[in-house]
Amino acid sequence: MEPFSFKKILRTGMSYAQSPLDKRRVALFNYLIVFCVCTSFILGLITLSFGLIVQPVLCLIACLLLSLSLLFNSQGKISFSKGYFIFIGVAMIVGAVLVYVEEGTYVDTENMLYAAMAISMFMVDGVKKHFAYWFIFACFLTLKVIILNSQGLEFGNTYGLIIVNNLVVASILYLFLYVFRSILIKAFDRSDQQEQTLRSLLDNAPLLMALVDKEGNFILANNNYASRFGYTRRDIIGRNRKEVLSSHIFEKHEPMFQDVLKTKKQVSFLEETNLPDGSVISANGKYEPILNVDGEIESVAICVDDVSELVRAHKALKVANETKDKLFSIIAHDIKSPLNLFHSILNLNHDDVISKEQFIEYQNSLKQRLGSLTSTVDELLEWARMQLGGINAYPAKVNISEVVHENADLFHTLIKRKNIDFKIDTPKDMEAWIDENHFKVALRNLIHNAIKYTNGGGSVQVISDQNESETTVSIVDSGVGMSSERIQSIINKEIQKSKAGTDQELGAGLGLSLSLGLLEKNNCNVSLTSEPNKGTKVEIKIPKSATE
Repeated sequence: MEPFSFKKILRTGMSYAQSPLDKRRVALFNYLIVFCVCTSFILGLITLSFGLIVQPVLCLIACLLLSLSLLFNSQGKISFSKGYFIFIGVAMIVGAVLVYVEEGTYVDTENMLYAAMAISMFMVDGVKKHFAYWFIFACFLTLKVIILNSQGLEFGNTYGLIIVNNLVVASILYLFLYVFRSILIKAFDRSDQQEQTLRSLLDNAPLLMALVDKEGNFILANNNYASRFGYTRRDIIGRNRKEVLSSHIFEKHEPMFQDVLKTKKQVSFLEETNLPDGSVISANGKYEPILNVDGEIESVAICVDDVSELVRAHKALKVANETKDKLFSIIAHDIKSPLNLFHSILNLNHDDVISKEQFIEYQNSLKQRLGSLTSTVDELLEWARMQLGGINAYPAKVNISEVVHENADLFHTLIKRKNIDFKIDTPKDMEAWIDENHFKVALRNLIHNAIKYTNGGGSVQVISDQNESETTVSIVDSGVGMSSERIQSIINKEIQKSKAGTDQELGAGLGLSLSLGLLEKNNCNVSLTSEPNKGTKVEIKIPKSATE
């Protein structure tokens, strides 16, 4: 609950106001109530010091009755409260004048009704303000007549001039107040329109914008700024930065704020920020000092731009550059090196440096290198097509068992040479919904990697399972495994640095990236778990049918 304060009294009933102008008028009315209550109390003390009795009592009654206007305001009865306030004020003045007349004391108390007339012109709306003004003036004239009669002044020129003079003063005051009120309301309307335009511009800006004073209290903020910190624009005004900002944001930015106050220079920042609404943004912002005519800081403007998209684009560009460097490395090493080897051996054979028998001995090595080169070129072309969006998936019902056995047969020689215990546990009639060619390429790369990085005498298993919605294919090996950093790099489909297998098998580092990309195009979910020197498990979840 908000503690009791003078500021809270002055805001009484403002929440019921319909427009900014009405809010100002309610605030002015509250000031007036407080002023009149305090004035009545002081007058009571003064008259009491003069030894009077009735007047202090009237002042005390006025204090109590006028204070009730604040109660009516708090209940939203603003119009009633204004009428009540004017009526009580006029009644107290009339009562005081009558008491003074009865005592034969003439202190011009009736002139206070002119103040009541002015108040009625500003506080009351519509035709009622005219009625109130002239009704109060009628009370004033009545009191004036009573006073003149009690003073023994007979009706004549002097008597008439007094009445006419007061009537002229009342008319001039009425005209002035009426015109002034009209001009003032129009000025407020223009000001409100300009303020609404400014707020609209601020709210439509894709920036977080705010203005704070030297103590860090918010003077202005757009909706984008306020909502990011869990406030409305109205609620954030008047609050301190320490109250609004999260503790970690305040602690990080307070030195910047103090630096602006000290140096009177702009301070900029670029950082990743966790906001209270749960969002994480890359914030590019600045604190800009606002100086007065004397060169002193009057306030500090805060402007923050969410450059998350730009930062992500920068990171993507960085990854693209790294990918380009890796591709050049692949082309330079994994393609050019075998071609240089072929060229050298052919030249040696052509120049009769080696015999026909020696050339035949090199055939197996050349065949292995040529197979690796062909695979590298194929993978490179497929990867490039996928990056350019040239690969489309055409899923259909595919027999999982047939594809697994077909791909396993491709590596029969390598499995036998490394003495790997290769097992397949896949039901013959198991099917899934996937592009068959994509599945073959992906599975071939994954099985080859499992064999490639498994030591001689190790094991590789291909296991399939199925439920109502999806088919799961797992490739499990007892190989060298991978670090968590390498796993994350593979999940991000980054090109891997070429690494020879346990039997010095060659590769380009494109296979895993290509496989994951192809599986992703077929709405497959791939998970990868591994530990160094303990093996790797790749699990592929494939939709069972087109409706899944």
